[in-house]
Amino acid sequence: MNISRNKSNIKMVLYSLLSAAQVSFVGTLIMSEVYAGLNSLNFGRIGQLYRNNPDVKRVHRAMFIFLVVQMLSDVINHNSMNNMLRGWAAIAVSLVIFTFMFRMFDDTPRIIIAFMCAEVVRMILFGNTDLEQDTSSLMEDYSLFKFRIAPITNYIILLITFYTYNKRKDMLTVAILMVYGLANVGLDYRSNGLFFLFGGLIIHFRRVLMHMTLARKIGLTIFVGIVFQILYMFYVHAVLSGEFGGKHAGDQLSETGNPYNPFSLIGQGRGEFFVAIEAVKDAPWLGHGSWATDEDNHYRSLMFKDLDKDKSRVLALNNSGVIPSHSVLLGAWVYGGVIAFLCMFYIFWLSLKRAFSLMMDERAMETPYYPLIVLFTVQLLWIFPFSPLPHIRSTLPLMIAFIITIYHSLQNDEEDEEEDLLPDNG
Repeated sequence: MNISRNKSNIKMVLYSLLSAAQVSFVGTLIMSEVYAGLNSLNFGRIGQLYRNNPDVKRVHRAMFIFLVVQMLSDVINHNSMNNMLRGWAAIAVSLVIFTFMFRMFDDTPRIIIAFMCAEVVRMILFGNTDLEQDTSSLMEDYSLFKFRIAPITNYIILLITFYTYNKRKDMLTVAILMVYGLANVGLDYRSNGLFFLFGGLIIHFRRVLMHMTLARKIGLTIFVGIVFQILYMFYVHAVLSGEFGGKHAGDQLSETGNPYNPFSLIGQGRGEFFVAIEAVKDAPWLGHGSWATDEDNHYRSLMFKDLDKDKSRVLALNNSGVIPSHSVLLGAWVYGGVIAFLCMFYIFWLSLKRAFSLMMDERAMETPYYPLIVLFTVQLLWIFPFSPLPHIRSTLPLMIAFIITIYHSLQNDEEDEEEDLLPDNG
């Protein structure tokens, strides 16, 4: 078992480090993706995965259907060959990475520690090579912390809380998450800060939540909503007065119609989400095709409709390209139509179903992986609706494979895996 674990650790470390190397082939191909493909081409092992973890087959089936309907959409939309191949390759690569991650965690969930350590080293040496082109340019104007430092410190905090929770230092674990979350909000990375703040609160109240009746949960939800709104109003006032936050937060809030309404802020900060809805309305059944071009900047112009005409035209031209979506769910619908959306929504629903089950499972609470489960769950709730489609080949395979593997390990009570899930007694 130790030899098998060591091999899995080495494979996971190599996968992480190879993410720093990229080649131009049907878009951008990362060498870690090639490595994942070479380690996934074992149909006997995949069959074993299906028997051990039926959800692997469900995820595979959904991704495969997504690929087929995307091909159909591209052919019917007479998409360019380059865009076709880029779209198909992205889905195929994500399917490969899902398979690789499921295989690795099936050996032992503990290799996520080796992966996070390797990620810290890789990003320190080579930077965050997963940056998208549009976000990399923002670093010059906004937060170095958000794009360079936070990806490293996130993993460091997760590693620290893994060990503090493993040693049953629950209050210290919660304190670390809460302090780090507040620091992120202050350093202009609001969404990341909220992930850790909500994660810390869930871990602190986990046993209370587990035994709550439905009526009490509804009451608690209303109470939390009121408290959140009050704290949010204080936050907005502090940012607008220059006492807290950074340039990005200040610019967003000043351009929001009603900055004290958090939904208005989401609408301003994730305008692509609502533009994608308009694109879906125009082609609901088969979508617009892979990397669909925004002809005459029609959809991007909608993002800037509240600005004066000259500024709106300039911003639309400077941001020309594909139809904007900034959502895994809506991005799949825009590219591949309603069936593609349903495939992604099914994976989203399946992942959350397993994740919520773990969050309320007393056995899961006893494992040192519980803080990771909680943080990954909170992030999934944001990534699927509000993050770009390429996340299906970057962050989502890791989170989904980890959550589903832990779930089935606890369900099956397999001796080797159960031993790996137990905390240290020290």
